[in-house]
This record gives sequence, C-alpha cells and structure tokens, in this order.
Amino acid sequence: MTTTVDTEVKSSFRAGTITGVGEVELVDIPTLTPGYGEALVRIEATAICTWEQRTYSGAQDNKFPFIGGHEVAGTIVSFGPGYRGQLSIGDRVALGASSCGSCHWCYTGKDRVCAEHYGGAVDYAEGWGPGGFAELKIHPADGLFPIGDVPAEIGCLSEPLSCALHAARLSGAQVGNDVVILGAGTMGLMNLIAMKKHGARVIVSEIDADRLAKAKAMGADVTIDASKQDPIATVMDLTDGRGADIVIAAIGHRVANEQGMQMIAPRGTFVVFASAHPETPIEVGPNALHNNEKRIIGVVSSEKQDFYTAAKLIRQGQVDLTPLIQNRYPLSNLSAALDEAILPGTYRIIVEA
Repeated sequence: MTTTVDTEVKSSFRAGTITGVGEVELVDIPTLTPGYGEALVRIEATAICTWEQRTYSGAQDNKFPFIGGHEVAGTIVSFGPGYRGQLSIGDRVALGASSCGSCHWCYTGKDRVCAEHYGGAVDYAEGWGPGGFAELKIHPADGLFPIGDVPAEIGCLSEPLSCALHAARLSGAQVGNDVVILGAGTMGLMNLIAMKKHGARVIVSEIDADRLAKAKAMGADVTIDASKQDPIATVMDLTDGRGADIVIAAIGHRVANEQGMQMIAPRGTFVVFASAHPETPIEVGPNALHNNEKRIIGVVSSEKQDFYTAAKLIRQGQVDLTPLIQNRYPLSNLSAALDEAILPGTYRIIVEA
C-alpha cells in the first residue's frame, strides 16, 4: 500500500487571529519556506487551551492581534536544509518544545529553561503567538514528535499531557504515593492520568458533581465533593492523619492554594500547576516548611522527554483522552469555538484546519 503525501503548498494560508476581547478575524498570510533546523507542517487540529481562553475573554492581558494555539498536531510537508533526524515528509506529528541543545540548561537536562524552548512562536505582520490557529506553521524540527495514525484531535493533546507528566516527574511521584488533585477540569484530569501512570493513589477534590463523575470514570481512586465535605479533613482521614505526599493545584485560586498547603504531609510536595488570574500570593510560614521539610514547586510547560513520552503513550494507545474532547469546529468558525471554550465547565474544544 502506497501513501500519497500532499506536499503542494499555496502561496498563502489562512490563520485565525484574536484581534481584541471577544473579537476574531481570519487573515491570509504569505507562506514561508522553512529555514535551517525547521519544518513546514500542515496543521490538522489544534486544541484551545486556557491561554487562548483568557485572552479571548479578557481575563488575561495580551498583545493583539494574537494567533493562539499551542496544542497542535499535523503532517510534515517539508524540511529546511540540514535536517538529519528520523522523521520524514508525510509523518504525522505533535508540535512541542524545542531547544538549542548547547546551552547550560540543555546540557544539564533542564531544556524547558532554554531560550529556544518557545522557538516555535510566530511573529507575522498579521499577528504573533504560538500559531496553531492556522492551516500551516513553520516549527523547529527538533520540536516535532511522532503520533502515528491516531486522530489529530487526540494527537494534539500530547502537549497538555506532557505538562502533567512534567509535573509528576518534578514532584518525584512514586508507586504507592497518596496524591491529591485540586480541580477536575481538563488539566486536573491530565494530572490524574499522569499520576495513575506513576502508580499513585489519586484523590480528586472538586465542587462540580459532573466533573467529579468524570474524574471517577477516568480512574480516580477517591473523589471528594468539596461543596459538601471538608477536603482537608477528608484527606487526613484517608491518609491516617499523615496528609498527602503530593498535592497538585490544577486551578489557580487562593482557596486551592490554602487547602493544598494544609493537606501535604511532612516531606510532602505542593505543586502550583495553574496560573492565577487575578493573582493572590501564597502565605506560608517558613518554619512550617523548615520543620516539616515540605516543598512548594511551580510547574509550567514541559521538557522534551515529557513531550516524547506523552506522544508515545498516545501513539501506542496507552491512554484514553477522548473523554476530554467536548466539541470540534472548523478554523473558519474559530469565533464560535472560542465562545464555547470560555463557558464554565468546558473541556477541550478542537479547531480543525
């Protein structure tokens, strides 16, 4: 069986820009040729993340026009000169983090801090941003990860899954740990999946009954309805008074931070996974950290090893992310996709180019 790869590229491509709060415009952008170390990718699917949601709703300041979309999957159309990797034209890939490979951070295994981590960002005359709301994108070739034949709507979720795997790795999660996840939105459930893969007992605390039901269906060992139960007391009961080894705040909220800090056991780790808008400082007594050897860590994005693992799990069918997809829209109807994405309680909305 011979697979035909469409390598024909038009002189321009369509992209969706957020031009202001609640405003979207479709624009045509001249097609560029990939340079050294780059590849041209025909985008198939892009998931709408919270950055795009907050920009569109006005919850977070941003610079307009903004071409959002950093959870992306597509097909390689061409490579720039000098590519010597294992990917080929026609391969289907998720678009992820890149790195220079030769700085302090890359040499010490911390490539998320590399200045080239976000090297896939676009800066056109028509708008700037991660560039996934479009038909085509030039991306660093070292930031492409194979997804095989899985649907693009699933493959594009490699990025958020990689962030959860990054959190599990940095937190030091081990088999048998008691892990609490605060919030059962998309990223809370991604952290649930990641922690279950690490062999933890996962406790999910949430105030929405439907989200709790989804968490239970996706493998949560225990769910806590925080609207009816005291989550701190419940966690203490579940852990024989020790507290949780790891608590992940998958919602950026003062109450979540306060609860999380009171739930962690001695030598436990509190993971600040979600950004907060508006931002409220976390108040903590230094002696409480000192005397109990507790840790607070922040997690943002992921590193290549996390992204590779996420794409591999998806490619091999080791995780089921279909429950996290709520709806699909064509790029031509980006405004409707964003309108639904900012509604309370939504999971991932997919934009198909």
